[in-house]
This record gives sequence, C-alpha cells and structure tokens, in this order.
Amino acid sequence: MELQKKRKEIVLDEETLSILEEKAKAQGRNLKNYMEFVLRENAYSFEPSEAYKTMMDKMIDNHNKGKTNYTSWDEVKKELF
Repeated sequence: MELQKKRKEIVLDEETLSILEEKAKAQGRNLKNYMEFVLRENAYSFEPSEAYKTMMDKMIDNHNKGKTNYTSWDEVKKELF
C-alpha cells in the first residue's frame, strides 16, 4: 500500500541546511530523503516524562525491596467478571 503524502514547505537557515546536507551525504542519502528519515524516526520515538521515570524508578525500588503487593490474575478476573 502506497502512503499518501502531503506537500509542506519549510524554511530553514543556511547553516541548518548545510549541516543537514553534510549528514545526508555521510549516510549516502539526498537531503529530502534524509530529512524525511529524521522526521519519521523522531515521530515514532517515545520519551517518557520525568514524572513517569520517577514513578517507575520508585516502583522498581519497591519491588526490589519486597514492598510491592501484587494481585494475581485470577483474583482480578473474579472482581471483573
């Protein structure tokens, strides 16, 4: 299946374009292809928030210290159904 594409105009300063062109050349890509690649990679990346990272660190620490109470799947199913 072919992706539908939309045309968007962007305006970049010459220094930024020069840097992007060098990076594209280093990867054997043309500028347009490199910019699409970088934007696509960035769009699909996920960076959790600092609050989420702190929460997860606390949960892992509690788990390692044996302070976490878990509910079995069977118990959860009993409550749901």
